[in-house]
Amino acid sequence: MVSGAGLATAAVSAPAHTAPTKAAIDFTDPVAGHRANVKLRGTLGNGWVWRTYWGDVLASLPEGKPVPLFKFEGVIKARWTDNGDGSNTELLFDVSTYRDWNTGQILEKFQNPLTNETNDVIGVWDGPTATTYGPNGRFGPGAASKPTTPVVLPWRIQSGRAWLAESAAFERPHPLSPAEWPKASSGPKTMSAINVNISGELRDLENKKPSAPHDLQWTSMRSWLPWLELGQRPGYVLTMGIGRKINGPDELPASAREIIAKQQPNFITDEQPWAEALSSWERYKKLRQP
Repeated sequence: MVSGAGLATAAVSAPAHTAPTKAAIDFTDPVAGHRANVKLRGTLGNGWVWRTYWGDVLASLPEGKPVPLFKFEGVIKARWTDNGDGSNTELLFDVSTYRDWNTGQILEKFQNPLTNETNDVIGVWDGPTATTYGPNGRFGPGAASKPTTPVVLPWRIQSGRAWLAESAAFERPHPLSPAEWPKASSGPKTMSAINVNISGELRDLENKKPSAPHDLQWTSMRSWLPWLELGQRPGYVLTMGIGRKINGPDELPASAREIIAKQQPNFITDEQPWAEALSSWERYKKLRQP
């Protein structure tokens, strides 16, 4: 989600009543909170969960206001597995593309307002990314050990809705050496910071179904996308997006199907539309020359 995931900020309308809602779920219990998280995010059963998302991308610079760059839109499909030990694993595939800020057309070339140069656009296909969720937290396949301390997730219950907001920040070695890739690399390390807020109706979490609808909002800052060719110029990519769970690929809007047709035509039909897990920077390294 970029990998990937306007300034579309989503507001959820409050119901007419304002009386406190008492949940049948004890969100302070690590097991109950974990199960609610998986039900809202994916499914407590075994199967595929689909999500669409869209938003805006801007350049955040040390001085002046952020500069609009382009919009984005994407589709996520994730296979969820009940591991039988109280944990659940998500295997996620994400395909998205960038759209013109004004026309909404899929971009193949981008007139960069920061350099006045034309960039060849590279879309996003992230995954397969595996994440295991449990009462002790979540971890990926590269984790040195599984978490052992129960985690109380920061749920907030308000006006009949359940909200879960989480933030994280990362710094990693840059896959593109600035000495070898002076225009594509933002420096020796990449940086990203993200806040994600997922929410759903409390009554949907309390019922007996394995999955519940959700709405998603997020904001992220990250190092420059390599195909923008901004080098070590100070600043970051600012992304703001919204999304929601849908009931399978039949509910994909025409705009999402357009993306799939251009990016990964087999995305809907193949259980594993691609095998190699690469970041945007690693994919750029395979597709381009220094």
